[in-house]
Amino acid sequence: MEGMERAENFVFFDYSPLYRQMAILQALFEGITKHSELALKAGIVPSLVNKYLKNFEKEGLVRKTKKGYELTSEGIVRLNYLRLGYLSEISQMYKSIELKFQDIFLKITGKKDLCVYGAGVVGKMLAQLISTRQTHNVVAFLDEDEKKVGSRIEGIPVMPLDTRVQADAYIVASFKNAESMAKKLLDKGYRNVYTVEFSKDRLRLVWKG
Repeated sequence: MEGMERAENFVFFDYSPLYRQMAILQALFEGITKHSELALKAGIVPSLVNKYLKNFEKEGLVRKTKKGYELTSEGIVRLNYLRLGYLSEISQMYKSIELKFQDIFLKITGKKDLCVYGAGVVGKMLAQLISTRQTHNVVAFLDEDEKKVGSRIEGIPVMPLDTRVQADAYIVASFKNAESMAKKLLDKGYRNVYTVEFSKDRLRLVWKG
């Protein structure tokens, strides 16, 4: 959906009936009329598209044409209300997320260049999180997996552990092996080493040295 994050990009968020209504109305607004494309936009099977369209027609939100369906003025108003509600919820979610990650950004205040040790799932997610702030930059991943070394993740180079990476802080991206990995960094002379852990439902950084 142009100008909006699409729900299928997020595996933890399922489509709601209101989202499906908005998706179909938005698609019609964009001139999309094929049932298969409307179904894809709304995350439903094509056979269910007719049900939505008939309900929209009864409510005066769409009208039938030779090419399919098009929005009425009432349909555009409904679409705008749905868009506003969607953006309002996204805004509320953003505020909640900010609180959950507040500790991380407080701990790395003033530390621009960061290095993430561990180029796995946790490392990638941390890099994505950090990249949302222009005040921080992940300069490199460190990893001991030869298959990952030399590659790039999110455009960030993956370097062997023996590489001396200059950064303002080093974040261990592991829950299972955090302590042993932090010790390896400290033994190699790195300072400002942090591990990540959850405190209740909030992610926090723990300074190790």
